[in-house]
Amino acid sequence: MSEFMAIGNQEVDMSVYAKVAAHEAVRQEGVVRLNAGFTEKLGMSRTPGVTARIEEDGSLQLDISIVVRYGTDLRTIGPAIQESVLNAIRKMSDQPVGQINIYIADIDFPKGAAKTLEEGEPS
Repeated sequence: MSEFMAIGNQEVDMSVYAKVAAHEAVRQEGVVRLNAGFTEKLGMSRTPGVTARIEEDGSLQLDISIVVRYGTDLRTIGPAIQESVLNAIRKMSDQPVGQINIYIADIDFPKGAAKTLEEGEPS
């Protein structure tokens, strides 16, 4: 007999996966926050900055939009978030994961740096 007895159906709301993805994304070094504007415009998520949906093949697809700190290595932040989110989903569920898409929506510059950019850097 298995460790768990099935006495009914179990469903996981998409917002649960979205919240896990959001949590894992903001834990990464260099991520300042999620970009809420992305998903609010689409009207697809209760977790601003993340959308979660089940594709036709039954796999979970996540879209995560982030704002990163200036100086963050953009080549490594996406894969780091993807790996972290994938591991977290696998620990909590047997839901197959298809794609974890990372969108870098903006860069957060230190105070004063924006003024330098507006004035133009000396050549």
